[in-house]
Amino acid sequence: MAKAKSHETLARDLGGYVTKAHPDMQVEVAESPRWKRTCFTFTWDGFAGLLPEERFHIVTRCVPADYIEKHCRGVVWLELADGERIEDYLALPRSEDIAEKAGKIGKRLGEMAFFAALEDELVRIAADQCPDNLSISKRVLAAKKAKDAEIREAILLFLHHRAYTDWEVLRQVRPAVESSTKKGKR
Repeated sequence: MAKAKSHETLARDLGGYVTKAHPDMQVEVAESPRWKRTCFTFTWDGFAGLLPEERFHIVTRCVPADYIEKHCRGVVWLELADGERIEDYLALPRSEDIAEKAGKIGKRLGEMAFFAALEDELVRIAADQCPDNLSISKRVLAAKKAKDAEIREAILLFLHHRAYTDWEVLRQVRPAVESSTKKGKR
């Protein structure tokens, strides 16, 4: 059995991975009295305005899956915007919070012709220029005059379907929403 890495080694390794994509991201590894286990805290100004699952995806896509499997099991992950308190982060909504409203949110997306508008936007962007996030989805929703709460719920729906990029929204969320909408019309 491999010896567990020290907190300093974990912080150095994780910092090496995440700073390749986000040079100013800070990483701290420490024992947490709150959770009584090791805690990884990633701090970056780019997390501001993002939901926890978006933040987690940004971090974990930088770290090799085999490293996570070997060295990160059972660890608490926190992704904080600069100056953000843990309590504020913990109070942010998660995709599980909208599970009961998923059908209603999907119906609203259909009513505003969101998916067609998103596709129209994405086909105008060269594949290598397409952002690796949900920024175009957010922009399209705003252009459709969606309220802030509606945008947040739509993003939570996307995350519920494990869609972290605009293209994943079209590939994963659109078929699920359209399928449930057709079932509801029968």
